[in-house]
Amino acid sequence: MLKKLRSGALQFTVFIGLLIALLLGALVLYAYTFYYMKEQAKGTVAMIHLSNFGIDYVIAAPIVSSDTLQVPLQEEANKSIQVQLAPWGVFEKVHSKAHFRNKHFVKTAIIGGKFSTETTPVLYLQETQNGLSLVGTTAIKGAAFLPSQGVKTGYIAGNSFYGVTLIDGATEKSETSLPPLSKNVLASLDELVKTNPSEQQEMGAVNSVKSSVHSFEAATKYWTSKNSIVLENLSITGNVIIKSTQQILVKASAHLKDVIIIAPTVIIEEGTKGVFQVVASKQITVHKNCELSYPSSLVLYQEALDTSQRNMPNSTINQIFIDSGSLIRGVVLYYNKKEVSNFDTAIKIESGATVKGQVYCNGNIDLQGTVSGTVLTKQFVANQAGSIYVNHIYNGKINNEELPITYGGLLFEKQPKTIMKWLY
Repeated sequence: MLKKLRSGALQFTVFIGLLIALLLGALVLYAYTFYYMKEQAKGTVAMIHLSNFGIDYVIAAPIVSSDTLQVPLQEEANKSIQVQLAPWGVFEKVHSKAHFRNKHFVKTAIIGGKFSTETTPVLYLQETQNGLSLVGTTAIKGAAFLPSQGVKTGYIAGNSFYGVTLIDGATEKSETSLPPLSKNVLASLDELVKTNPSEQQEMGAVNSVKSSVHSFEAATKYWTSKNSIVLENLSITGNVIIKSTQQILVKASAHLKDVIIIAPTVIIEEGTKGVFQVVASKQITVHKNCELSYPSSLVLYQEALDTSQRNMPNSTINQIFIDSGSLIRGVVLYYNKKEVSNFDTAIKIESGATVKGQVYCNGNIDLQGTVSGTVLTKQFVANQAGSIYVNHIYNGKINNEELPITYGGLLFEKQPKTIMKWLY
């Protein structure tokens, strides 16, 4: 006998079927979403690896062009890498853009010469047929390259050498010239110094800027002036070059990060902090208690000496001067294209001042402070008691105890490279 089903039972059956269909649909959607997210994550990881490969390719390959290059890949369908190497002050910047299907990923970094504190000498003194003399509390700890006359104790104004060991490390004979810097770096510095503001790609009034962040993925921003520039009460970060044909004064109220400052004369006010590069052609003065973080640089690059203020008392013309209490993490470089033979001070590091990194000078260094890293110089001078003592170090200290085992710094010819800092 046939029985009639109530309409409620039929509705319940339809509801159960619909619920099962929704659950199955949700499971299918979840599985698809999981698969999609997994593939997206794999694609992102693949792009990161590709961009890293591009950076590694530039570091390892002898690339000198600033053009965009395609990195060769083997059997990598739907994948490509474009890299660009360009100078950035005394360092270089590398830009790596990875493409995977319809997506891309970009990484940018500052790169410099790769050094090991375990094998790099702390001192390289050029052979000038004049030995090194140590006076006062001078201390040199690490391997050193010296002229054939070697090292001895000295005597200045009633002070002799008060240490126990002259060189606390192995010594070898130096050559008649300093290790050559990268030709690309020198060409970059030459262009930065000589290029006039009217020839720059972009123009702008830096005095109107109070806060600016400019990505290294975009084109370099230029703020230039044919007059003196005072940087104060502002914050500038990133891919920016500030240039004056006269002078730039950096006040303690200015917050500068990763920018380049270019002028014949650059003065950094007492108490200034930041991370930036300075390129000058006449003089650089760093007043007391400044702190420039890694990777900063002070570069005095000269075509010829400026003789306009040479006889003025306490003049710092043709000189990088770092006053007491200041700390520079990075590179201090003096380079004169004509390598003038004189006894004028090209770099002066006062007592209580510290450079953690590299000091390179094809002139004369008056070292009374501390260099934790490496000093490469033509000669030392000590201006004491109204006299100039050639190849004397008076109370100066050189070691590499406060640097990491692997350090990135100046680029030399045929020198391996390393990443100094990731950019944005």
